[in-house]
Formats: sequence, structure tokens, C-alpha cells
Amino acid sequence: MMKTAFAYWDKRIAPVFDIARHIHLVEAEAGRIVTERQEILADDLPVQKALFLAQLGIGTLVCGAISRPLQALVTAYGIQVIPFVAGELGEVIQAWLSGNLTGDRFSMPGCCGRGRRFFPGIRLTEKEKNTMNGRRGNGQGQGRGIGAGGGQGGTGSGGGRGQGRGRMGGSQVTGAVGNCVCPKCGHREAHERGVPCVQKQCPKCGTALTREKSNMEIP
Repeated sequence: MMKTAFAYWDKRIAPVFDIARHIHLVEAEAGRIVTERQEILADDLPVQKALFLAQLGIGTLVCGAISRPLQALVTAYGIQVIPFVAGELGEVIQAWLSGNLTGDRFSMPGCCGRGRRFFPGIRLTEKEKNTMNGRRGNGQGQGRGIGAGGGQGGTGSGGGRGQGRGRMGGSQVTGAVGNCVCPKCGHREAHERGVPCVQKQCPKCGTALTREKSNMEIP
């Protein structure tokens, strides 16, 4: 019996899985739905989100855009990821049951072939995050910033606070501190600057590693 999770928001596939909070679980056999239910994903670290999917016994995840590190974490638990899907939740589920989910009809706009495009760093405004998570901002703020390389930043409104590239025109710098950690067995090793942890494999169990940030790092 297959168990598949569909990340959704407002009765549609959630546009970005990294901040999605709701999944619709479907257990199917021989092309027919046996059971359905909803689960809420805690607003935790990506490694905890991937672990929760594994604990639910999910075999396949259907979602919208997903960052490369999070997809690597999910697949490390043996979960197949079908990314960059868009459409009404009910229609997507029926297309999945009939084996017609890979057509262009359910592809996100701008995606040139499912599974061949990744979002290495998905950045959403606080307004977009709050909207998907059912929260409202507590205030309005405006500001300008200097982008990396000296480019002029834009003007915008947010939830009363924001993050810039740096102070006095400089860029934030994260030092080579912290560890790479295995989300499966807990193995830790020193982070090597310039080499993403997700590109390394745990020497004990072969799972893709993830970054464990130090309190000294700039987020």
C-alpha cells in the first residue's frame, strides 16, 4: 500500500514546500484511495521536517518548489520527491492515482522539466510566509539596503523588521564554524568552508549530511 503526502495550502498544492505547514496524506492500493487524512508540519528546522515525513511512513512527497538542501534531506530517508507541481489539490491527487501527474498541465509556470530545476535558496517576503502559515504581520516598516557587490537594494514594506546584507554597505560574512551532522544517526564532523554539508555523506550510514549552525554564526 502506497502512502503519499501532498503539501497544500488553500486547497491547492503549496507553492513552496520549505515553508508549507499542511500535508494531505493518501494511502492507496491498486489505484484506489483507502484512507485520507491531514497532518500539520511543525515550523521547525528542515532536518526535523524531513524526519517527521519519515516517521509518518511516507513513500512519496508531491510538492511545489523545494530547495536543494531540503530535497536532499527528504530523499535521504528513502522518500521519492515529485517537485514543481501546481494545481488544485483534488485534481492533483486524481492525476497521481491515474499516473498522469507528470504532464505539463500540473507543472509550475516557468519550470523547464520537472526534477531538473532546483531552488538553492528560496527567499520569500514575511508577508508571503505569514499568508501561507495563517499569520498576520504586526506592523509595517520600510527600508532600503545595499546589495552584495554594491548594487542598490529595493524599497519595500514588511512586518516591522527586516534583514539587510550588512551594515554600512558591507556584506555579512559567515565564518567556517559549526559542524556537519547526519540527520539519521547523529554523526558530526567539522564543517569545511566552501563545501556544503549536503554534498557530503555520513561515513557511518551514507545519509546526506546537513549543516548544524553555531550560535556564533550570522543567520
